[in-house]
Amino acid sequence: MRLRVYVIYVALGWVLGLAAMTGLPHDKYLRYQQLNDGTAPTAYWIYERIHDDPTPIDIAFIGTSRTGMSIHSRRLEEDLARLGYPVKAANLHIVKNGTDMQYVVAKELLDARKVSVLVVELIDWEDRKTHPDFIYLADTKDVIEAPLFINLSYFSDLLRLPGRQIDLFLQTQEARLGWGAPSYVPPYEGPNLDHAEYIRTLDGVNHYRSEVHSLAEMQELRREQERLITPPLLPRSLEGTEFRMTRYYMNRILELASEHHTKVVFLYTPRFGGPAVPPAYALYANRVALINPAPVLGDWDLWADDTHVNWNGARRMTDFVAQALAAGGELRAPESAAGVGERGR
Repeated sequence: MRLRVYVIYVALGWVLGLAAMTGLPHDKYLRYQQLNDGTAPTAYWIYERIHDDPTPIDIAFIGTSRTGMSIHSRRLEEDLARLGYPVKAANLHIVKNGTDMQYVVAKELLDARKVSVLVVELIDWEDRKTHPDFIYLADTKDVIEAPLFINLSYFSDLLRLPGRQIDLFLQTQEARLGWGAPSYVPPYEGPNLDHAEYIRTLDGVNHYRSEVHSLAEMQELRREQERLITPPLLPRSLEGTEFRMTRYYMNRILELASEHHTKVVFLYTPRFGGPAVPPAYALYANRVALINPAPVLGDWDLWADDTHVNWNGARRMTDFVAQALAAGGELRAPESAAGVGERGR
């Protein structure tokens, strides 16, 4: 009997201890420094663009490297200015697939800034998995309240959460006492961080995106990509279960935008030789407009690989998107710089 009581008290102590660790406060700026991808870093810049830069964000792009490498926000601003819309745009992409990460960025943005249009990426297939780096950037509440059913990352994220909180709490205290700072903080690059023309890696080198392949090479890349895509595994009646995570977070993004009176537009970022229209769009067609640049991206020499356009393709796609935004009626007069939040804690 005493042993049972002892075990219960030990277990209760562990639970309370983990709960206390999970609730430790920290400087969210440091959290966004944890994901400084050496190849294509954007997380650090996203946080500073949202919270520290007073430049308005009238149009925000949310997505993966496909959005990052196909939309040049400064060029888009110039296009729209010529069309009579002097707006400011920000490309807030983070590499790798996962609508849960796109929700994290959208939430951080819309809770801090007034945004007229949120342009959300749709690709040519639906993913079953969550973003592998969700645990790095997600708020504690979002980690704990993430769907459990058909979420292969839930328990691993939950187990990593106390360690993340302790580490960030200690970093925050060290920074306040002047004892330490993030190991490497890239310099802020201004209101536009664009990876369409070139990518500046953490070593300071610009990698220009002028790759061009032959038609035969692109066709082989397309065939290889098609081999890697896993078709639906469950019957059509269970499709909502199989792709639950992607659809759950996409709906969360739409709900969040509605709460903040932000217009949402989907942007199809196709792959070379992929579907003319993203199949998943049928789920949202009665709620959200779609910008579809696929018809202007058919030429093989516009692609750097099977899923990313090169700089020539990005210019064509950016110009197309600017025209579509101007013609679609989503834009309005730009907001003032008011609404820039303080650095989160």
